Amino acid sequence: MMTDTTSAMGYRASREAAADMLGDGAALRSLLASVEVRQQLLGPDLATRMHLDIAEAIVDAHIEELNESGLTPAAAQRLRTDAQCLLVVAALHYIATRPCSQLSGEPEDLEILQWVTGLTPSDSSVS
Repeated sequence: MMTDTTSAMGYRASREAAADMLGDGAALRSLLASVEVRQQLLGPDLATRMHLDIAEAIVDAHIEELNESGLTPAAAQRLRTDAQCLLVVAALHYIATRPCSQLSGEPEDLEILQWVTGLTPSDSSVS
């Protein structure tokens, strides 16, 4: 996927940021808005848009679960540590926060989105 060391380090930082965001619906909504603004500026192709829509749907569903009434502490903890959602949020964070100097038509965005949206729950334990 990413061969550039800077990109790999940036994605690692995004995974750490994602771990902090998983239990915070407001932070997740802000992230989704940032991704949308960035992608509108770039004018993504259809394939990127499709995978971006899937990733956003995963995060939207996660936010809805966080906001459910009667959410038990155990369920809240499960949501804060959901491996698949962590990878999706990390990918979106990476796309939204990459320095402008690294914006080059975004084949990397598509690769990342394909990877995280193609995971099944049983695959998400991959680190």
